[in-house]
Amino acid sequence: MKKPAPTPQTTPGKCPRRSAPVRLLGLSLACLAGLSACAPGGADSADAEPAPIEVPPPVEQTNEGLTIFYTDYNEVEAKILDAAISQFNQQHPDTPVTADKHFADGLYTSHQDAYTKMITEVMAGDGPDLFLYDFLTMDVEKMARRGVFADLEPYFEADHFDWSGYNQAVMEGGVWDGHRLVVPLSYSLPVLYTSQTALEETGFSVENCDTFDGFLDEVEKMESDPEQTREAFRSEEAFYYFPYNSGLPYVDYDRQTADLSFPELEQGASIYKNLKPVLAPGFADGSDMAGAADIRDGKCLFTCPDFSLYGFFLAAGCINKFDDAVMLPIRDTQGGIRARITSAVMVRNSSSNLQVAYEFIKFLLSEEFQLDTIGWRWQHFSVLDAANERYYIENTVERDNSMIAPDNPYGFEGNIVLPQADYDELASYMDEVGGVFFYTADTNFMRQIKDYLSGNASYEEAVRAAERQMNLYLSE
Repeated sequence: MKKPAPTPQTTPGKCPRRSAPVRLLGLSLACLAGLSACAPGGADSADAEPAPIEVPPPVEQTNEGLTIFYTDYNEVEAKILDAAISQFNQQHPDTPVTADKHFADGLYTSHQDAYTKMITEVMAGDGPDLFLYDFLTMDVEKMARRGVFADLEPYFEADHFDWSGYNQAVMEGGVWDGHRLVVPLSYSLPVLYTSQTALEETGFSVENCDTFDGFLDEVEKMESDPEQTREAFRSEEAFYYFPYNSGLPYVDYDRQTADLSFPELEQGASIYKNLKPVLAPGFADGSDMAGAADIRDGKCLFTCPDFSLYGFFLAAGCINKFDDAVMLPIRDTQGGIRARITSAVMVRNSSSNLQVAYEFIKFLLSEEFQLDTIGWRWQHFSVLDAANERYYIENTVERDNSMIAPDNPYGFEGNIVLPQADYDELASYMDEVGGVFFYTADTNFMRQIKDYLSGNASYEEAVRAAERQMNLYLSE
């Protein structure tokens, strides 16, 4: 697999590490309390010193057990937690974990209602001890600022927890001002897949994509070429998260203000508005074999798998069957790579079972448990490097049956082709992660400028409205 040009960095093979971890769009966060005197977007906002995170002291501890909240809406996550609770209780019968599990019957509305009720309880100091992150109903940044989460750093430190086998940048994404308030479990990377022949046919230069601005220019050049027969992306979803991937600090939770004046935002929004993807708007790339087939058949240049780990196997593996697969990570404006947290756990600050919560989280992170449940870890990258590598081994050199169904409609035959060098390249992008983000709908730039994207407002009008809405939200 051909690898794009290396990223300019201060240390070979690594993105610069920051003492204060990068979370939402590269911004460190502070507590909402004490900032209300500074008007959102006012002249003093940009120069105001961010207040430190203040975590209330823990309540009296009893550590008699633990209650964990989750739903069955994400079947994979639910199965992992089911197994964890069962195994943990067998090992720790004196401090049992009780599942506060809600059954959504496959309906997102049921899942959302359960989470909304749980969040209300937790914000009031009640509810389950531990709960699973849900990106559509939770604003992790706001909850962290309001002292909702317990600080688990003293427990990790007292236990001398060994972080060496975990993705350091991703794990640090749950730390604010030295307080470990969120513990990530999995993440995804903005990686696009294509073939060498498709790049040559379109003239798209991966070498020019060593920064986000270069990537924008290459996409814009391809999209504006009237002789181009391929579409840049198989679906518009491949480009939807570009503001997060760019690392542009357009949202400042510290100072409760938004700044949407970055030219990259306007350029990216214009590109997105004019995309003509192979799939109808609103659809993700879906089948990874279908994405590889569309690249093979000249319909698009890039496919972006829905699931990071499994998508690597089928997208790159199928492309390798007819050409040389090429991976292209979407880099930020400094040439780094931003990871999106897809799964994490948090503990209610008023919980009286923090030691049990720590022991359960440590069990979730353990290599023994992660490898024991490796068959369910196909959606996204685990924070444990050994789990990702084990998944690769089990599905390549140790796999007896083919990942490609013999009756697939795309004409692919035999098993996938994924040499160790391909996985090593993917792993190198994991190592380059320099920051993470937690998705929040209310600060999603693309969601807030929907009137521009639909043609019902000019860009300037949409941005002014979006800034007003974001500033109001940030000040609440």
